[in-house]
Amino acid sequence: MLLKTCKGCGKLIPQTLKMCEACEAKQQSRFVTYNNTRRDPRAAEFYVSKEWMTLRPAIINIFDNVDIYALYIKHEVMTCDHVHHIIELEEDWEQRLNPLNLIPLNHSTHSTITALYKQSEASMKATQTQLRALIEYHFKEAGGYEKVLSDSFLVTPPLFL
Repeated sequence: MLLKTCKGCGKLIPQTLKMCEACEAKQQSRFVTYNNTRRDPRAAEFYVSKEWMTLRPAIINIFDNVDIYALYIKHEVMTCDHVHHIIELEEDWEQRLNPLNLIPLNHSTHSTITALYKQSEASMKATQTQLRALIEYHFKEAGGYEKVLSDSFLVTPPLFL
């Protein structure tokens, strides 16, 4: 069995795991604490919903678990552990399950994007535009992101009359 180090504590674990059981439990409790104390209750409920738990891994899979912001902007290959709402829930609740509004990111990239969003309204809009452009660029040869999502049955294909 191939081993790697745990992201949380450095202990050797099987490559199939992200972290050891102890670190996994600690991380789970960290998210529970965050949801209960800092996150909007409606958003907290959404992030544990069946719809989100089904859509999130599908989006990560479509991007082959690659953070395309890190790939094209930082020129680094990073795996994803977050799925970011380009238009955030607080800005437009109706976009929460729209696959065209989602991009998988690594934790460090997500922190960078969040900081850019918080700088100013103009910085947030520019970053949102950049994220959409990266998605389109990434899927250009596959016929575009909407086609990829349609082929994956995540958006309804256009009706041809």
